[in-house]
This record gives sequence, structure tokens and C-alpha cells, in this order.
Amino acid sequence: MKHFLAFVVGVCVVAFAVASTASAVTIYTKNNVLVGANFNDGAGSSDMTLIMQLSAGGKVYVDEGAKVKYIHDPDNMEIKAGWTQVAYDDSKWKDGESGVGFADNDDNTEIPAGRISAWTRYYFDIPDAATVKELILLADYDDQYGAWLNGALIAKSNAWTPDKGEPAWNVSVGGGANRGSCELAKGKPNKARWNCGSIVKTTISATFGGSSGLAVEARGKAAATWGALKSF
Repeated sequence: MKHFLAFVVGVCVVAFAVASTASAVTIYTKNNVLVGANFNDGAGSSDMTLIMQLSAGGKVYVDEGAKVKYIHDPDNMEIKAGWTQVAYDDSKWKDGESGVGFADNDDNTEIPAGRISAWTRYYFDIPDAATVKELILLADYDDQYGAWLNGALIAKSNAWTPDKGEPAWNVSVGGGANRGSCELAKGKPNKARWNCGSIVKTTISATFGGSSGLAVEARGKAAATWGALKSF
């Protein structure tokens, strides 16, 4: 199994993570959106998954088994720009439960085998957002992933090829090396998952932005750009 570097907004929390120059993420009391993009290493790959947990101060806001809007190829070939933003129309996406993927019995929402990409959107509130200074993102994935919080890129696997903008639906075709997930049985949630040795942990600095993420105009491209991350 190969481990990838986790790019961090804020503090470096694990030995194989590096700090980045991206600014802190803005959070809201209501209508926060965590977005995940999961890519396979090829159409012939035997499995794919992305399961995330987002928490702050011991309170979990997104976890395995959480409600999720999702879409996978080829349905997402015509997806519009801005899918990482809070204000995005995902009404045509499917309804499911995290994780989303296929094979290995580790996904609550099974998609067809051999898919290249699956994109997910999670809606949640943070009642005490005004007092939250730091969030923790945990990710169990196979083969590649990226995550955005309220439109800002907060993590991505090192093997991912795009260096700017929102990635194309088929960005991993012919690309990245294989990475295995924990392959623990699905759950709602399976608490053992987050103690697995291959989980990637990211610490995210947070600033309070007000009562609702939907009240804020969509951020400019710079906030959701691969190029906003600089490794050392």
C-alpha cells in the first residue's frame, strides 16, 4: 500500500503531511457544504471509495453514513463549473449515504463497478461556529481524492494531477498510482474505521463568517484552486 502526502490548511498534524499557504476556511452557523471528489486510477480498477469525517472539538458534523448528494461518471460529464461552491444546484444528483464507491463491502452507497469518478456534497450546520477555531478532516479513500469546505480546497491526495481550477470529471484517466483504503465493513458509522492506520488526517484553521453560507456570494476561483496550495 502506498501512502500519499496530505496537504493541510493550517497545521501539520501527521508525519507525512506538509503545511500549505492557503488561507483559513470560513465556516457558518448554517448551510455549510463539504465537497469530496473521488477518482479511480483507471476504468479497470477493482475498487474505489471515499469516506470522510469532519469534526471540531469532539463534535462530528459529517461522518460515514451521513446523507450525501452524489454523482458519478458518465452522468457528470456535463457538470457545470462551481460544483465545489456552497450555492450550487445539485438537485439532479442522486441521494445516498456516505461512503460512496464500489467493491470491498466498505460503501453504504454502491455505484456501478469500473467507474472513474464520484463527486459528493454534504450539507451540515455548526451551531457554535462562532467559537470554532479548528476542524479535523479524516479521509479513507481509494484511489485519489480532493475535499473542499465552503468552496475552499482543504485536502487532496498527492498523486492527483490537476494543479488549478475544479478538476475535470475524467482527470485521472491514465494517471495516478493505486492507493488502498482500509477496506473495513460499511457502517453508520463504523467507529473502527477512524483508527485504521492508513486514514489521512488534516487540521483546518477556521474563521467565523456569519449565520449562513448561502448568504455569501460564490468565492472567486482563487479560493478553490489547486495552485493556492504550495508544498515545501
